[in-house]
Amino acid sequence: MERLDRYLIGFVLAHFLVTLVHATAHFALQIVPVGLDLAFILGVILIGPLVALVILRFNPPLAAALLAVLMGASFVYGLVSHFLVPGPDNVALIGSSTWTVLFVATASLLGFLEASGLLVAVIAFWTAARTPSGPVARVG
Repeated sequence: MERLDRYLIGFVLAHFLVTLVHATAHFALQIVPVGLDLAFILGVILIGPLVALVILRFNPPLAAALLAVLMGASFVYGLVSHFLVPGPDNVALIGSSTWTVLFVATASLLGFLEASGLLVAVIAFWTAARTPSGPVARVG
């Protein structure tokens, strides 16, 4: 197993755990996503990266590309909903509660993990794309 693969696995597992803690803070603060937000969170943020880990075992370039897309989309979604657009889960607009600190900390940590995971996934994909998969045929 390549070192970059191990990093990807680490980022995905850390991201999954922090997402679960962040979801707990969401529910404790009664900020419950619905509709398309819920579908995006479940499919792209929670389940998608775990599926990419399964693919990593059989097709590392595809898994790295998929993780880059998923982490990039997750980063943009979190940045917009937690920091840029006024709404119920904007960290600047959440009322004071015992869960507020955990909510803000995990939102920030998710952003870091998603940006870092995106970077490692792009590097892993680039490395895999530049590495020949088999012996090079000799001409002449």
